[in-house]
Amino acid sequence: MWAAYIYFTFPDTEKIIKNQKGKYHETTTPDQSTYARLVKEDKKAKRTILLGKATHSVMHDNMFPFSTHEFNLNETERILEVINDSANFNWGEIGTPYYDKIIFFYDEDENEIGYLDISLDGEIKVFPDLALTKWGLLSDKGFQELVLAIRTE
Repeated sequence: MWAAYIYFTFPDTEKIIKNQKGKYHETTTPDQSTYARLVKEDKKAKRTILLGKATHSVMHDNMFPFSTHEFNLNETERILEVINDSANFNWGEIGTPYYDKIIFFYDEDENEIGYLDISLDGEIKVFPDLALTKWGLLSDKGFQELVLAIRTE
């Protein structure tokens, strides 16, 4: 019963990617030798991760639909500013992350336009993605900023 409820009511990340395909630049996973070029291309094309596109967002704790928090436009923009700042990321990864929270981003017509998986170990997975997130490992500063931005207490 629980699985059926989740399946029919919880936003589907694969569906979001499929529905948004073609609306965002397809990112090449950067490495240290291609990073500067890819970020320069993104800046030249004025690509960002949903800045100015998301009107609000909803955070779920560990895929649990009853534990949600909705962020207004200003709060959503703050979250997006954190993940659009390359200084908030380090090269590396924590291994196989366990994502504790997921934030779904919505446009003014309530369409799901992206998501942000957050591991409280300090790694994220975001769609749409840009080279500036490196491999998704947050720096200490970036992690602190993100935690403050999503704090709901």
